[in-house]
Amino acid sequence: MNVLITCANSRLGKEIIQTLLQEHTLRLWGDAADVGGDVEWIQGDMRDPDVSWQAVRGIDAILHTGEPHSDLPDDELACEQELLDLATRGTHVLFKAGVEAGVKRFVYGSTLEVFESYPDDVFISEMWRPQPTPEPFALTRYLGELTAREFAREYLVAVTALRLGKLVIEEDVAGDEADLMWTDVRDAAQAFALALNRDASKQVNFRQRWSLHHICANIPNGKYLIASDYRNGLRGFEPQHNFESHWQAGAK
Repeated sequence: MNVLITCANSRLGKEIIQTLLQEHTLRLWGDAADVGGDVEWIQGDMRDPDVSWQAVRGIDAILHTGEPHSDLPDDELACEQELLDLATRGTHVLFKAGVEAGVKRFVYGSTLEVFESYPDDVFISEMWRPQPTPEPFALTRYLGELTAREFAREYLVAVTALRLGKLVIEEDVAGDEADLMWTDVRDAAQAFALALNRDASKQVNFRQRWSLHHICANIPNGKYLIASDYRNGLRGFEPQHNFESHWQAGAK
């Protein structure tokens, strides 16, 4: 499958690349780097329709990580405006180009931080209503998610949103205080890979074309739960990095 990965230079993008490199033909959006395989790199602003059109030509699936580019403005207000514009207009331009190019599978990287305002003694599944704070990362990621959802509503395409927890590597946080939102970036990459298998573009009901999943560690009494249709949408997904040492220590 020919796959486009946005913000391929991010930690998440790099992990997705390594997960897909052997089985798919990759087109990577970002600054060219050696990733250990034969890939095509592209550059430019996805908000430019001509750039996005060139990026999606000949592509079967778009994995839009949702990660911002690395050269954001230093000014706080300008940075927030850039994040907002990338998440909304950028996602819209990219997905519209994909639709026009005949792409049928879209994946968007959202965030579990849209639920951070809820107390930790509740159990939140995909059925809960997000309550993002004005904090730029969560708010803009959620607006990007809503933008992606509208494409499943309006077009015969399959759109999968993955609400990712705080991305870490399990070994790197061994001595840190436990966080209910931790998600190992390797598990997040696996979720993106499995989302490629989802082909619901011919479904008449838009709710079947749209799929939303929480991607988080499987921990005892976790704050973030999984809805009953979870594994039907991401068949075969099972977190491999569940930070057991933290929860075992807390139980003693």
